[in-house]
Amino acid sequence: MRTLTRYILRLHVAPFLFSAIGLTVLLLLDQVSKRFDRLIGKALHWSVIAEVFVYSIPFILAQTLPMAVLIAVLYVFSRLEGDFEVTAIKASGIPLSRVMAPVLVCGVLLAGTMTWFNDTILPQSNHHLQVLLTGIGLKKPTFNLREQTVNAVLPSRLYVHPGTIDQDSSSIEDVRIYDERNGQQSRTIYAARGKMAFSEGGADLYFDLEDGVVQVRPNGRTHAFRRIAFERMTLRVPDVGNSLERDTLGAVRGDREMNIADMRVEADLGFAMAQAARAESAVYAREITSQLLNFMQSLEAGGEEEIALVDEATVRVETIAGAGEGAAEGEAEAAAPDSASLVAESAARRFYTAFDAATQFQSYEDRELSGLRRNNQFLVEIHKKGTIPVACIVFVLIGAPIAVRFPRGGVALVVGVSLAFFGAYYVSLIGGEELADRLWVSPLFAMWAPNILFGIFGVVALARSTRVTR
Repeated sequence: MRTLTRYILRLHVAPFLFSAIGLTVLLLLDQVSKRFDRLIGKALHWSVIAEVFVYSIPFILAQTLPMAVLIAVLYVFSRLEGDFEVTAIKASGIPLSRVMAPVLVCGVLLAGTMTWFNDTILPQSNHHLQVLLTGIGLKKPTFNLREQTVNAVLPSRLYVHPGTIDQDSSSIEDVRIYDERNGQQSRTIYAARGKMAFSEGGADLYFDLEDGVVQVRPNGRTHAFRRIAFERMTLRVPDVGNSLERDTLGAVRGDREMNIADMRVEADLGFAMAQAARAESAVYAREITSQLLNFMQSLEAGGEEEIALVDEATVRVETIAGAGEGAAEGEAEAAAPDSASLVAESAARRFYTAFDAATQFQSYEDRELSGLRRNNQFLVEIHKKGTIPVACIVFVLIGAPIAVRFPRGGVALVVGVSLAFFGAYYVSLIGGEELADRLWVSPLFAMWAPNILFGIFGVVALARSTRVTR
């Protein structure tokens, strides 16, 4: 049995390494094609570009290793069955499950190693890659501008929307600039044409604009507005920088840049936010209920005359609310003949405000949903760190029975079955993640359901394959 175990494992080494390296290179080339236009023209040292793709490898490996397992298992067992070696082994009284046992053990070990890899190395590499890409994006931002697109030169502070761009002369036409750097006012600049250039030190970016207008709107005064026309205008954007900065994100990390412990803290925070919003909503509901009960009691105590006054006051309150503050003062003076009417109007105002509480309840509901979505978002990423590695075990259960059942499939079988299961599995993961983010299903079920379903399929296929050969 030891000889058979070593033989089975030795057959899997070359196909596994070949498929893992091949798939990784293909996906890495895809990343190169997507990011090539963002890296050229920035005077980057070759080591920086190489670093981008080195940091991309861990994320790619996390996806390609389960694929490589399925390809290797399909290839090896299809070859063994095609050469009648599986038939000979079964004739010796050794079942297919025993032949698969060494590969399953290796799948379990690989799944454990990948889980550790996804929790330690992958978050760090993702974070370094994001920091590096952000620094590259801020280096020479003029080369990163896209036509007919809102481009963030200073994120959350300055955006540029060029109509056309001439990269050779750094000229732009039909340009719009949205300037939010001044917290007291927002500026929108429209210009027919202009040029962009860095200062001698490379720290400041200048826009030389022609034939345009500047629209200024104070943030605290929604109805105030200024419009200034100009023939030529120079706009300076300081501290843009023309050197590669690597600390742009600091301690800020996304969900794919955290380990499980950090994401649990964030998930608990989201759940606590949802619970707090739910508790505040319950307290507010009790307050509103108390106000309504007090109001009804005041109506019962006042009798028909006061009820009539309340009805009249309610109409006046609605009229006052729609007329504005100035009209409200005059209407209040004309509609307050005695103290009883004032009391009734006060009660009616409280009653009117109680019905207007729907907006506040909606605010509490939005906060609760936001907290639950935050909780689900991080729980999905936590489970994903385990579900994708476990696919290595699931693909062994699927691949061996299918390869034995169709031994003459050859390369077509390997490619066809691999693509079919890869596509179905990852579509299931993506769909489950979307359902969990929308709070339709729990993150646990969304992330583990594909493994459970495909695992059941593999066990059934193995059982049928064993039964047929008896």
